[in-house]
This record gives sequence, structure tokens and C-alpha cells, in this order.
Amino acid sequence: MLETIRNHWLFRVINGFLVLLLAVLSVVLGVVFMSPFIKEQISPSLVAGVTAYIFLFIIYLVFNLWGVFHANREFDKVKKIAYADKMTNLGNRRAYEEYISMLNESIRNGTAEPGLFVLMMDANGLKKTNDIFGHMAGDELIIGVAECILKVFGDHGRSFRAGGDEFVVITAMSHNDYLSKKKEMQQALSDWKGEHIHGITVAMGKADRYEFPDATAEELIDIADRRMYEEKQRYYASQLVVYDDDNESEARKRARYADNFTLTKYTMPIIRQMAEVIPGGFFIYREDDKRELIYYNRQVLEIFGCETGSEFRTLTGGTFEGMVYKDDFKRIQDSIDDQINAEEGNGMDHVIYRIIRKDGSIRWIDDYGHFSHSEDFGDIYYVFINDITETYESRMKNKN
Repeated sequence: MLETIRNHWLFRVINGFLVLLLAVLSVVLGVVFMSPFIKEQISPSLVAGVTAYIFLFIIYLVFNLWGVFHANREFDKVKKIAYADKMTNLGNRRAYEEYISMLNESIRNGTAEPGLFVLMMDANGLKKTNDIFGHMAGDELIIGVAECILKVFGDHGRSFRAGGDEFVVITAMSHNDYLSKKKEMQQALSDWKGEHIHGITVAMGKADRYEFPDATAEELIDIADRRMYEEKQRYYASQLVVYDDDNESEARKRARYADNFTLTKYTMPIIRQMAEVIPGGFFIYREDDKRELIYYNRQVLEIFGCETGSEFRTLTGGTFEGMVYKDDFKRIQDSIDDQINAEEGNGMDHVIYRIIRKDGSIRWIDDYGHFSHSEDFGDIYYVFINDITETYESRMKNKN
């Protein structure tokens, strides 16, 4: 930036003119001082020349110092833009990573604050908000969290948007101060109102040097992140309570159900727990070329006659295609695609196909699938299956 100022044509003309005047005066004064005349008397013209020289030199210094000052101000502006998140005005990922590096150095040389706190926050329900109310509402949710962080922690430490709906506050305070700030943050979030969003909740995890005096900055972040993750799981578990409220709007019902049954890294453990107690087989697979299985419950293993997950993966290759009897796969995949692409399909499909169990026996499977999209896992299918061999063969026999 300094070079940009110095290269401006007006700056170069003025600066060049000053340098030229200083050079001419330097030569003239040099000649005068070297002449015998200077030894006899100091004339008024000589005094005027020296005064002019000093005056021009001061102007030259002031002009160039102004150029440096102006360049530094411009550099600070550019630096602020480079290190600030455009949406929230918090520090961006680059600023966050550089600050962590600086913190590690201070921890290593023993100058870090003993009361260093790392707070990790993740906004609840961002995907639901985007899906139900649109991305403008999702952006408003992120902005709302940032505004509350600045309101509560603006004068304490540094705050960053680490990415997406994840925020980090790094500060130094006592444990009692933390409890007070946490309560203040929760109140600020609850009271926040925008055009689309009225009230916000976040999952928060903390780690501090009181509890972990020997931890590096990265270790504190990992601990805080893990605790935030656990709180996120508790939040989603609390949302799984199903109730009917005649006063609840349809939009809010859709939002709540979307939150409940959206597969994310936070809801996966909850879905696993639920899937192990429901009747019938349940699995999730990615809708891509490989159709890789993401999860399957114990009932799926029993349907395929397997004792362990390792046996099941060996038998099927760990894919949905590998689960289906080879001669049936194209037929049922075409049927699934047709049903999902139909306007009235609502992302649901129903197919019947054969499988080969570990013992080599062939069984008939009733399959109900639901196509969805997960921010964490991509395009996926939730699938419920049951072994209907006896009833299906009996039905086919009676039909013939």
C-alpha cells in the first residue's frame, strides 16, 4: 500500500519537485559556504537561503511522513478486511488460525494467561432454518449469534467465526465470570429478534487452563469442541419428544420434524440408539455410484444371517447393491428412481426383492425407502426392511 501511495502521479511530481529544490539549494549553499565571502560576513541573502533550505527540508519530511501515515492507515483497513468475516464482522478463519498459533507460542514461553478460556459455539437448527424458511433466514441466524457474541464478549478477548455456524471465543476470566457470561449469552440469544428469527439457541463447550493447566491451545480447542458436540447431542435428543399442539403453526411443526429427523454428525448417535430398539431392519446408505452403507442396525444382520458387522460387510461388500440379489438389482433400482422422481412421490419408495443370506438361502425382502439430503453425508436413503419370504411366497402361490 505504501508503494501505491508513493507511485501516485501527484505524489511523485510534488516529491520530485521538492527533491529538485533541495538539490539546487544544497549546491548553491555549498558554493557559498566554500567561498571566501562567507569568512568576511553573513549576508541577508545567505540567511534567506539557509532558511529556505531548512523550510523546504521540513516540508519534504512532513510530506513523506504523511505518505507513510496514510499508507499505514490504508494498510490497516486492508488488513482488517482480510482478517474479518464479511457476514458477521468477527475474525475469520485466517485470523483464528493465526491467533491460535500466537497463543501456542505464549503458552510455550509461559506468558499465557492462567485464566485462558476457549468457548466453542454452534448454532442449533441452521439446516432446518435454511430448509424451512430459506437461506436469508439462515444468514440471519448466523448474524444473530455473532451480534450476541459481540454484545457479551466484545470487550473480552477475541471472537471468531471459524466456519459455517461455528463460533469461537478466546478470553481470560475467572470461573465465576464465565458462569455469569454464559448466562448473559443465553439471555441475549433468547431475546434476539430479527425479520425471520425470534430467539436463538446454541450448543456451547468450554475448556480453560484452570482445569487443564498443561494443555496447548489446540488441546483446549479439542476439549471445548468435544463438549460442544455432547451438548449438541443432548439438544437434538430433547427435540425427539413428539407432541401435538393445536396452537403450533404448520411451519413450526415442519421445522421441528425436520430438526428431529435430519441426519447430521450430531443426530447420528441418537438415530443409532433409536434404530437398535425399533422392530425390523433399518439402514442408511449414500445415493452415489458406490451406494455405500453408512449405518445398519442389528436386525439387518439377523435378516442376512450374520453374527457380526464384519461378516455382513464381507457378504455384501458394504453397499446397498451388494445386499440385493444380483438379478433383481437393476429392476428395483429403476423402480426406486421412478418413484423418487415422480412428483407425487415425496421422496418415498417401496420395492420387493430377493437377498442371499450367509448360509446361501434366498429370502424375499419388503423395502420402504426415503430419499433425503444431509449436509454432513450428502444424498442418502433411509431404508426399513422386513423378511416377508413366507407371506410373499404364499401370496405368489395362491396367485398362480
